[in-house]
Amino acid sequence: MLAGYVAIACAYFGRSLLPHPGQKLIGLDPAADQRDPELFAWMFAWWPHAIASGINPFFTHAIYAPVGVNLEWTTSVPGLALAFSPLTILFGPVASFNVAQLLLPALSAWTAFLLCRYLTHSTWASVVGGYLFGFSSFALAHVFGGDLNLTGVFVVPLIALALARYLRGELGRRGLAWRLGLLLACQLWISTEVAVTLTFMLVAGLVLGLALVRDARRRIVSSLPPIVVGYAAAATLAAPLLVYAWKGPRPEGFANQFSSSDLLNLVLPTRLIALGGAAFASVSSAFTPPNDYERGLYLGLPALAIVLLLAIRARRSAAVRWLLAELVLAIVFASGSALHVDGRRMFALPWRLVARAGTLDNLEPARFALYAALASAVAVALWIGGSRGRIFSRPAVLPALAVAALVPAVFLHGSWARAPQRWPFFTDKLYELCIPKGETLAIFPFGRWGDSMLWQAESGFRFDLAEGDAGRDTYPQTFVFTPVAAELQFEFPDKVPTMGQLSAFAKTHRVDRFVSVQIDDPPDGYPTGSEMNAFRPVQYLGGVVVAPACGYDSLAGDTRRIPGQ
Repeated sequence: MLAGYVAIACAYFGRSLLPHPGQKLIGLDPAADQRDPELFAWMFAWWPHAIASGINPFFTHAIYAPVGVNLEWTTSVPGLALAFSPLTILFGPVASFNVAQLLLPALSAWTAFLLCRYLTHSTWASVVGGYLFGFSSFALAHVFGGDLNLTGVFVVPLIALALARYLRGELGRRGLAWRLGLLLACQLWISTEVAVTLTFMLVAGLVLGLALVRDARRRIVSSLPPIVVGYAAAATLAAPLLVYAWKGPRPEGFANQFSSSDLLNLVLPTRLIALGGAAFASVSSAFTPPNDYERGLYLGLPALAIVLLLAIRARRSAAVRWLLAELVLAIVFASGSALHVDGRRMFALPWRLVARAGTLDNLEPARFALYAALASAVAVALWIGGSRGRIFSRPAVLPALAVAALVPAVFLHGSWARAPQRWPFFTDKLYELCIPKGETLAIFPFGRWGDSMLWQAESGFRFDLAEGDAGRDTYPQTFVFTPVAAELQFEFPDKVPTMGQLSAFAKTHRVDRFVSVQIDDPPDGYPTGSEMNAFRPVQYLGGVVVAPACGYDSLAGDTRRIPGQ
């Protein structure tokens, strides 16, 4: 079944990569200023490089030099980077990232299939349930956004499966404890944010179970000690991550930046969904998250109809009531601090209390849509598994419509993969003839506006960057509070520093050379070759301007020479 889900993922997203899967990035959307795929490609290159070089992988000076940044307050996905490191070493970080983009939704669909098959004993029901989770609107939105930390959620159904087996008496305390320990540790190494939201749903699920399922109360209470042991084991296995997360510095809370899911998104798709997405684009654009990559609450009318049918048919089943209560709770959590409908605030919700609690203000409520997707997928599978079809042994029409409602708009939008800018200076490795290893560069377009982190990753980290874009609120304070850096990172092109200001920036950040991509002929990139004469001598090489030129002392006083210069 896993192979089938992989085939679906390749049909959706892989065709845009052909014939050279290492030239494009799935999810790169420059029109939306979306460069998360480049960040994850950088992470895929960083972790094996750091470990092989014997340097601390949790803190890097390769970006935001010379200060550096704690990668545990970024979306660093170390577990995925290490798992895919053989591919990264053999084929490069871009190809490795693309393979992960294809495999992760399929892997999540497969683990949800395993959960549904255990609960329903129906292959057809499980195939549909697996698809609805692995290729949910939440998953598709984050594939398009390139967010591996949010598509790497295959652990979540496995944790639900372990708990279900324990509650049915098929696992003992020890079996539950070691399974939870390994699975939670795996999730921590992929995404601490998902691990935290999973904990919220687990605690809420246990409370709901105690309230709704009288026959399972004793078993639920007995699960608490092995759950605690499992979390302790996970914390031990993920101790380095947790230590650096604790060391901080903790970013300012940004939970309100993406605010919440819009309740109307439950039934109305965004432009990323083929059926109806374009028709309702004018409505979905008003939903509270600021972009379609965070609007992942859509379940579709067919799936919701099936959930309603299950609620009516199995209204006396305590287990079904428990599942549906989890679905409602996930929707409430995803709605954040206030309920929004069609972009309009209706009334406050309990999450506003959570958002005020320390580091929890960094949780994005909209991402609880993940658990709504899983609960609805299981509910659909339960209904299929417990129903008889008129033509086939199981219902087919409504399940097929539920699947069709989630088909992504890959054929409408042309390509879900975009080619980042590349220049001969980097692709032909001309930097090896020009830049002594370990020098610090400031490359233009600067930081979030360009592709410098990708070029650095593909160079094998030959040079450091006095810039970077590792995610919002991760910038070191000494970087953000430097006026020139702040202008280049946040206010460009409205504010353009003078060459004198760039020279001062070079001194404070120990920049060895400036490198400016020249877009047209005559060049019109910033800074232009004539402007960079302020750092003379200037050299044009492989589509960029380098100042000081190759073979000359750097601005920071590096007198090393590459043999042959």
